Amino acid sequence: MIHIITHHFTTTAWFEIQKKHILKYTNHELTPYKVYLAKYNLELPDGFELPDNWELIDLDVIYPKDGKNEHYLQMEWVYQNCVKDKAQDDDIIMFLDSDAFPCDGRWLEWISISLFGREYKAPSGRDYEIPSDYESVAAVVIHFLENRGIVQLDYYYPYPDLCFFATIKKTWEDNNLEWHIDYNNPAHQNPGFGMKDRIVDNNLKVTPITRTNKFNAHNVMFGVYGGMIYHQHCGSRAIIGRPMATADAKPNNSRQCYTGFDLFGRRQMGNWLIQEFQEECKDIIEINTEIFDIIYNKLHNDHDCTFIRRYFLGIL
Repeated sequence: MIHIITHHFTTTAWFEIQKKHILKYTNHELTPYKVYLAKYNLELPDGFELPDNWELIDLDVIYPKDGKNEHYLQMEWVYQNCVKDKAQDDDIIMFLDSDAFPCDGRWLEWISISLFGREYKAPSGRDYEIPSDYESVAAVVIHFLENRGIVQLDYYYPYPDLCFFATIKKTWEDNNLEWHIDYNNPAHQNPGFGMKDRIVDNNLKVTPITRTNKFNAHNVMFGVYGGMIYHQHCGSRAIIGRPMATADAKPNNSRQCYTGFDLFGRRQMGNWLIQEFQEECKDIIEINTEIFDIIYNKLHNDHDCTFIRRYFLGIL
């Protein structure tokens, strides 16, 4: 069984888009899976229907009132309190951002092969050919080679991002894997940094999947990884900003449509921190936002779920 944990915060923008792509590109009979749909600070859209193998995790009701408003802590909490006891040791645990979803029907088979080395039957009917000397890995992770923070240390470039991460429950538990930021460590800027520390400390082998776009609308946003997983980037904050305070940021309702590379790649213009970039490069953020809206609207109206493959990959 594959247990998929996803988390939607404040905006309902990605519910239907993510659901229709998962349903199209995932064969439940071939590879049994369950989606744990967590939501926080919002209501489900009118008419939104949960498939039979999806479970709503209403964090507005069950998340501790003194729990912190941190995306990674809530994802971790859902695993520990809603998924862990339902999963067998050899089940796959997957974390998936609200604006991340499959765009290829072989995604779960490929992930299973990477983690177990087992042979699966693809939806097309052909067999995967697995080398006899293939060694399974501890996790399948996304590496954003195209993105980098302006003060990000070389050691943490790249790092496993929370937008997509797949491992086996036993691997997670035996190695004390955890999404974590050590606020006493000034080098820690992202929970993926804490995850990289755990992976390195335990000498775990991972399979990274990287950007495979043939066409790009932005250097970082709108990425396809491994030819099978799409990630919009900035999926919530480009729409609603950061309406609730976090450990290192005050509430800000402005649309924040930029990535680390938007700063890093413009160092010849200025060695900004985020606040300075927001103030001095409003026009750049506005253009990013216009592009974001164009792509989002295409995805929203893409009932056949083919736009990503046709536009970014150049395939049917």
